[in-house]
Amino acid sequence: MNQQPNDTPTQPFAVVMMGTALMGLVAVGLSFVLRTPLAPQIQFNINDLLIGVIATVPLVAFLWWFSNTTLEKLSSFRRAQIKFFSQIGFEFTPPRIAAMAIAAGVCEELLFRGVFQTWLDVYFPIAFAILLTNILFGLLHMRTWLYAVIAGCVGAYLGIIYAITDNLLTPIVVHALYDAAALEYTRRAIKSMNFD
Repeated sequence: MNQQPNDTPTQPFAVVMMGTALMGLVAVGLSFVLRTPLAPQIQFNINDLLIGVIATVPLVAFLWWFSNTTLEKLSSFRRAQIKFFSQIGFEFTPPRIAAMAIAAGVCEELLFRGVFQTWLDVYFPIAFAILLTNILFGLLHMRTWLYAVIAGCVGAYLGIIYAITDNLLTPIVVHALYDAAALEYTRRAIKSMNFD
C-alpha cells in the first residue's frame, strides 16, 4: 500500500528515534562503568568541524558510485535496500532525515567511538581497537551480510578519523552528514522507483 504525502505515521518514526536515543543513554551509562568519560572527548573547534565536513567527501563519493554502479550483485542489493526502506512505515521527509542523521551521528559515535574504541584502546593497539569496535558496529547494522560489511568499513573510517583528530566532534560530523546524504538519496530513490 503506497502512502500519500499527507499520510505520514509518526509512531514508526518515533520508535526509530527512541531506539537511537536509547543507544545514546547506553553510551552515557557505559562511559561511567568503563571509565571513558565522554565530555572531555568532544572539543568544539572550527578546525575539527571543517575536517569532519571534508572527511565526508569520500563517503559521499562512495555513495554516488554505489548508487550508479551496474554491477549486478550491488545493484540488486541496492534495489533490496531501497525496497526495505520504502516499507519502513513512514515517509522520509527533510526534517525526519535531519533528525535521524543528527541522532545517529551523535548517539552511535558516543557509543562506538567514544566508549568502545576509547576503552579498547587502553588494552589493545589502536588498529585492533578500531577493528573490534567496528565488527560490533557492523553487526549492529546487520540486515544483510553485505550491509554489515559496508557499515563496518564506514565505522572503521570513522574510527580512524577519531584516532587522528582525537576529537569525537569530527566523526560525529562525518557520520551525521553522511547519513543525511544517504537518507536523502534513499528518499529520492523511493520516489522514483516502482516496486510492483
